Amino acid sequence: MLAAVFSSTRNITVRDYCLRPLEKSELLIKVAYCGVCGTDRHIYEGNASSSLPVILGHEYSGVITDKGSKDAKFDIGNKVVVDPNIYCGYCRYCRIGKINFCENLKALGVTLNGGFAEYSIVPVSQAYRVPNDFDLRIATFAEPLSCCLRGIEHAGISPGNSVVIIGGGTIGLLMVQLVKNAGASRIILIEPDPHKQKLGIELGADYYFSSIEEGIFEKINELTDSQVDVAIECVGNKDTVDQAIKLAGKGGKIVIFGLAPKDQHITLNLQHLFQNELKIFNSFLNPFTIKPAIDLLTQNRIKVQKLITKQICLKDINNFFHNNGFAHNIKVLIINNN
Repeated sequence: MLAAVFSSTRNITVRDYCLRPLEKSELLIKVAYCGVCGTDRHIYEGNASSSLPVILGHEYSGVITDKGSKDAKFDIGNKVVVDPNIYCGYCRYCRIGKINFCENLKALGVTLNGGFAEYSIVPVSQAYRVPNDFDLRIATFAEPLSCCLRGIEHAGISPGNSVVIIGGGTIGLLMVQLVKNAGASRIILIEPDPHKQKLGIELGADYYFSSIEEGIFEKINELTDSQVDVAIECVGNKDTVDQAIKLAGKGGKIVIFGLAPKDQHITLNLQHLFQNELKIFNSFLNPFTIKPAIDLLTQNRIKVQKLITKQICLKDINNFFHNNGFAHNIKVLIINNN
């Protein structure tokens, strides 16, 4: 099969790759689409770790073409979406339900071969059926949406809250919709790109501001009566994290969702945290949220079609990464057209 193999920083090679035989607890999936995630970029650039060599890609969907056991609950021809995060089930964190902190965590597309390939071997436990008539492009959003749901759990949005979302990429625009569904009365998107601003309004934001706009703090305070209940940072940058902390009102919550480079640090004013009783959360992986994410997508509660701004063939993936194809795109899908 054809696969894009990541072997070192900024080095992806598209080549023929031999698949091993299936084990009884595994499925062979013909990959239809695989989303390109910010984590893939961080790994490619050397800012996040992975196994080497490895086939990247963890946001993927496809069709079952073979199975290791006749007793598997799936049939050949079933459409499926993949949850890449594989938890051991027996470490101290798994035993108390904190599976995202699993001490033996494995992940398809990070530590194990993933979806930047024509085919992928997937444990039965990680495959989720979707309806036969469901668009597999839409299905690729299950993994990022499931991660967003974890962030929304931390946000604890109540009806009537004022919420600021910083960053209008895939994650930020998914968050806009989840925040709207949670009942927020004012949703403010901070994003410099005009296309993403417009799309944010279309998907549920009430206002938008450019991140470089003068007087942004004063304008947002005027809109919210100086009470931003929740600020969700979806960029992964120390400056936007600092902005989220400064925007949060008294008793407010900050969810730092974006993955920042390893060398970035922030400085906190402890008196400011103390006097305002601010609560700061991070969000890591997708514990128990993949099925709710799939349900939201199949029931059309979350709109993602307009987030897909580019589709490229697997054979062209190297050019995409090498030429920084992330710029100005929202969600890029790798497609298998063989």
